[in-house]
Amino acid sequence: MSAETLVRLADYMPPVWSVDAVELRVELFSSETLVHAQLSIQRSSDRQREPLSWPAVAMEIQELAINGTALPVEAWSHQGGGLVIEAAALPDDPIWMLSTRVRLDPASNTSLEGLYVSGGLFTTQCEAEGFRRITPFPDRPDVLSRYRVRIEADQADCPVLLSNGNCTATGELPQGRHFAEWDDPFPKPSYLFALVAGRLQEVRDQFTTASGREVALRIHVEPGDEHLCGHAMASLKRSMAWDEQAFGLEYDLDEFNLVAVRHFNMGAMENKSLNIFNSKLVLADSKTATDAELERIESVIGHEYFHNWTGNRVTCRDWFQLSLKEGLTVFRDQEFTSDLHGAALKRIEDVAMLRAAQFPEDAGPTAHPVQPSEYIAIDNFYTTTIYEKGAELIRMQRTLLGADAFLKGVQLYLSRHDGQAATCEQFVQALEEASGVSLQTFRRWYHQAGTPQLSLQTDWDGAAGELKLTLSQLTPPTPGQSEKQPVPIPVRLGVLDASGQQLQERLLVLEQAEQSWTLSGLPVGPNPPVLSLLREFSAPVQLVFQRSDADLALLLRSDPDPFSRWDAGQQLWQRQLLEPNPATAELLEGVCRQLLHAVVAGSVDPRLVWALLQAPSRPELEAACMAAGTTPDPLELERSLLQRRCWLGEALQAELQAVIAWAQPQADQSWPAGVGARAMLGLAWAWLSAAGDGAIRQQAARAVDGGSMSLARSGLAALQPWDCPERQQATTAFAKRWRDRPVILDAWFAMEASAPFGDGIARADALLQDPAFDPNAPNSLRAVLGGFGRCAEHFHRTDGRGYQWMAQQLVAVDQRNPIAASRMLKLFMGWRRYSPERQQLMRSSLEWLAENITSPNSKEVVMLCLGAAD
Repeated sequence: MSAETLVRLADYMPPVWSVDAVELRVELFSSETLVHAQLSIQRSSDRQREPLSWPAVAMEIQELAINGTALPVEAWSHQGGGLVIEAAALPDDPIWMLSTRVRLDPASNTSLEGLYVSGGLFTTQCEAEGFRRITPFPDRPDVLSRYRVRIEADQADCPVLLSNGNCTATGELPQGRHFAEWDDPFPKPSYLFALVAGRLQEVRDQFTTASGREVALRIHVEPGDEHLCGHAMASLKRSMAWDEQAFGLEYDLDEFNLVAVRHFNMGAMENKSLNIFNSKLVLADSKTATDAELERIESVIGHEYFHNWTGNRVTCRDWFQLSLKEGLTVFRDQEFTSDLHGAALKRIEDVAMLRAAQFPEDAGPTAHPVQPSEYIAIDNFYTTTIYEKGAELIRMQRTLLGADAFLKGVQLYLSRHDGQAATCEQFVQALEEASGVSLQTFRRWYHQAGTPQLSLQTDWDGAAGELKLTLSQLTPPTPGQSEKQPVPIPVRLGVLDASGQQLQERLLVLEQAEQSWTLSGLPVGPNPPVLSLLREFSAPVQLVFQRSDADLALLLRSDPDPFSRWDAGQQLWQRQLLEPNPATAELLEGVCRQLLHAVVAGSVDPRLVWALLQAPSRPELEAACMAAGTTPDPLELERSLLQRRCWLGEALQAELQAVIAWAQPQADQSWPAGVGARAMLGLAWAWLSAAGDGAIRQQAARAVDGGSMSLARSGLAALQPWDCPERQQATTAFAKRWRDRPVILDAWFAMEASAPFGDGIARADALLQDPAFDPNAPNSLRAVLGGFGRCAEHFHRTDGRGYQWMAQQLVAVDQRNPIAASRMLKLFMGWRRYSPERQQLMRSSLEWLAENITSPNSKEVVMLCLGAAD
């Protein structure tokens, strides 16, 4: 890895030039785009006089002038993606104007960065470094400017013209063209600039803020999609109301616009007042989206709206502070969903995702801290570590400070840094000042990569009724960090008796490498109480504590903390999947039977039961193998997960049929009602289909033709692993029904690509040639390549052809869209955990990728993966 390409936090210096005001005139044509910029510039550094050197990528600079006078060609140069103006040509004035005119070709921009055309729609994506593809600019988040934008376009081709802020003027121009002018009064970094123009339909509503202001809300979609905006609009209004109630934060402009775009690398983007979304996260109702997708849409719309303060009004000083906005805003959207739909289920869902995605990242070659110290391509750091682990750091600080002090700290941070570019350190300082509590050692969480291992030893004094607990921590080495310091770990625990009754609940904070506590006042006797540990998942750590199957079963049945119940079940399932044991199987079967009876009896939340009955993910099972000193075999683990379905379907046939009879009358209720019934119906279909029940397979197949996408996709998921007529019937019907709806058809692409039978490579090749497949749409790429990569039978073929096929596809994707390619390259991240034979096959594909991949984004990921072997 070339040291010259590294960007280091330690090298940060304030910008030489500030740009106080930006005026853009963007002329959109079918064959080109002309961007006229007038920038009010001020030297913001006392450094010696030096040239002006700004990024300017993929553009033709046609005009360049200072204070209205054109610069001679010898005074400036444009090469290698940068504009340089010689120091001698720069004025001595404290404030001066730079005027530029550049030519862009959005139609040929397949990177989906900067300004590009998607299905005839002009769209921008400027985070992290896309604005440099629109006009020469100091494209860094600590340069905050006020923007005024005028967009001109053909009125027939682009009747809708959108940008940030409030629309201040519209009008007609000669030759069938028209214009719109937008003014954003709040200073923002260039990554928050946005522009959209094209044929769009508008869905309108309004929101009255707490102070009584009326805000116009508009969702813009392609013609014919207007009827699918109701859920998104309702989610936006719920988000606005919740942020006022939970954090006292009110929207600050007269209008809020949201646009749905098919070709988009991100899920969504929080551009000030003009949020751009992947269509998949806007267009939805119960007929076209599953319950989980409806909740995710609500969550993501909330996330992007919440950025209005945590990210926009207060932004990050540099990209090393990315989690300042993303981790905090993920925490906020998690709390939003928890308040609306239940904290327990939301916490289980978030921890399952963290363990399946972020823990492997922490244990792999691309491990990095929540606040990285260096990078080559910043796009590679939009990771679960920055987002989800970053949110866990916010949650731990709330736990340590208490909810009231934490809220005061957040409000102090926002008021103090409003209109500024801030740092993670400044956020932590605000929490300290508001609470009076030192977080000095907590800062280590931001700077150390890796998942701490939390170990527990117990010593029971039955005569005195005292339990001594000794907690210790160890964070394994990660690339570039061989030694780790102790971090504060909040450990919320409960103490239960043999009947499951809670005796005590405590919050312990492990601050050293090892500490001990004694719990007194417990019932005397020879048997120690049962410990419920890391309640609510109070810290993102791996717990090392051996408990008996009986204790875990007690927690699974009776623990008052839903997360701890789920976690106990996960440990039991893990044991049975990795080391099958008749006694453990009998215990689990009994608990499952009890939980299914409770669902039918109406004595338990069916959504919680559905969560309790889920198996650990394959990445978690692989990590457990490594922790036990064994080599994971992805093929065998995948087969074990399928065998689990078959076993439970056979053993619990009567109970599952009773669940189906209970669930079916409730399954037609509109979201969010009926979620639990639909989830349990899908689980029963999956287990009974695995057991070979032909009638149930037919029932699952028929769901594809019904009015609920949740049931349709549950039916497909139940049939997915089995090469049977019912599966063929269902997938054919689904593809035919949704052939003209790419957002939905992507689910079919993913299911077909991940089918664990037949010739997976040939099937994936055929999918890539399907007329409905769009090679320029990230959603479609993720569906086929991601689906293939998730299928152990095909990606992890013992002859290595799965790795070779994926490598070839990603080289082709990298040439069009480096961001999409670099993210999918992480499929190779865990290659070192496997057998020597498999390691060699994966390494060979990585070495081939290193020779053939071209973008800095993808090359960084490949070299990090290979570097782990050196």
